[in-house]
Amino acid sequence: SNSPLFDNDVVEIAINPDNGEVFIGTIAGLISYQGDAVVGGRVHQADVTVYPNPVREDYDGPIAIKGLARDANVKITDVNGKLVYETKALGGQAIWNGRDYNGRRVNTGVYLVFSTSSPRFAGFNGKADAAVAKVLVVNDK
Repeated sequence: SNSPLFDNDVVEIAINPDNGEVFIGTIAGLISYQGDAVVGGRVHQADVTVYPNPVREDYDGPIAIKGLARDANVKITDVNGKLVYETKALGGQAIWNGRDYNGRRVNTGVYLVFSTSSPRFAGFNGKADAAVAKVLVVNDK
């Protein structure tokens, strides 16, 4: 077998919509995988959160942006408005690795997360919905 599954005979797959965890049931047991996608609504939630926040210099994992509209466009800028990263939400969550387009860790500072809903999932008024969040990155290495 070339996979981490306990057996190739899969009998059930379930996804936790709140955190993206995928459960795969086989005839030999259950295994889970932490996915990046979570359920997103047509519009942003009232409280878009970024975590961890602050991002400390010894942290090198994913930075999650939750509470986004489904498949929202996400732009991350420094406080001067310089775009450092752009991505699209997977469901209602986007992931950032704390690096810029050149793969370098961003400098210490406050970064702004701008998100707009996808035009195909316009809000109730037929217009795109938007949200803003902040994240502090500490990177003195």
